Amino acid sequence: MGREPSGPPDAAGGRFPQTSWTLLGKASTGRARGNPAATNEFTERYYPAVRAYISAIVHNDTTAEELTQQFFVTAVLSGRLLLHADRAKGSFRPYLKQAIRNFLIDEHRRLAHRKEESSESTVRPDGFKRGWEGLADDASHGPDTDLLRAWGQSIVRMAVAKVEAISIEKGQQLHFQLFRHRFLSDSDEPPGWKEVGAMFSLDEKTARSRAETVVRCFRAVLWDLIATDIGSEKTFEHELRNLIGVL
Repeated sequence: MGREPSGPPDAAGGRFPQTSWTLLGKASTGRARGNPAATNEFTERYYPAVRAYISAIVHNDTTAEELTQQFFVTAVLSGRLLLHADRAKGSFRPYLKQAIRNFLIDEHRRLAHRKEESSESTVRPDGFKRGWEGLADDASHGPDTDLLRAWGQSIVRMAVAKVEAISIEKGQQLHFQLFRHRFLSDSDEPPGWKEVGAMFSLDEKTARSRAETVVRCFRAVLWDLIATDIGSEKTFEHELRNLIGVL
C-alpha cells in the first residue's frame, strides 16, 4: 500500500476514535440493555479473533466455535467482561486474551464438576506446560499470533467495506474499482498501473491518481480501526508493523 502512515492521517479529522473499551460498554447488555449497532461492530471486530485464539488452545474447530459463542454470550453480552475491565492497564487486546483464558479455565472446571467429561476433558489446552493452572499466565506465541492475525483480517475487511461505502457516497465507484484491482488482487504479482488503467480505458497516470485517492481514505479508516484497539497514537506504528508481520 506504499509508505506506512507516520501518524493519524488527515482524513481522521484530528479526532482520536473511541476505544474498544467504549465499544464494549455500548455492546454490553448489562449496560442499558446494550446497543445493537455496537454489538454488531464489536462482534465483527473480535469474534474471529476470539475463535482463533480458542482454537489454538483446544485444537478442535467445533469445540472452539461452541466456546466462542458461549464466551460472547456469558462474558461480552452479559456485561461481565466490562465489569472487570481496567482501562488504566493499557490496550484492550491483552485484557481480552486474559479474559478468554480465565473463561476456558472456568469452563473446564465446570465440566469437571458436573462430570460431563470422559477420561479426558473435551476442553483442554494442548502444549501448555502447567496445564489448566498455567493457562491463565501462559504467553504462548501460537494463540497470540493466531488472535492477532484473525483480528487484523477482520479490521482489514471492515476497512475495505467502509472505504467502499465512502467511495459510493462520494460518487467515486470507479476510484474504488481501480483501488480494488491494484491492491486487493489475490495474485502474488499485482497488475501494473498501465494494465489497471486499460481495464477502465484510462491512462496509467489517471488510474494511479484516482486509486491513490482511495488509498489515502483506506489508511485513515485503517488507522481509526487500529487505534480503537490500542487506545494510543504513540503505539500505532508498532501495532501496524506487528499486524503486517502476521497477515
